[in-house]
Amino acid sequence: MSPHVLLDNELDAMAHPGTDLSWSVMVQKLITEMLADERITIEEFNHYCGRLNKIVDGRKEVA
Repeated sequence: MSPHVLLDNELDAMAHPGTDLSWSVMVQKLITEMLADERITIEEFNHYCGRLNKIVDGRKEVA
């Protein structure tokens, strides 16, 4: 599976209200590992981290 598809799936799951907010730590770890393994670029890393931050911030506002 493409790293982009995997990250998109994880971020979509994070946006779902039924997903525990603590899962965001695992998603961040996955994003970081993909950067370290050079499966994504620094620009893609920044993009995915930005998406994750936006999702987490939005979920905190609802809570």
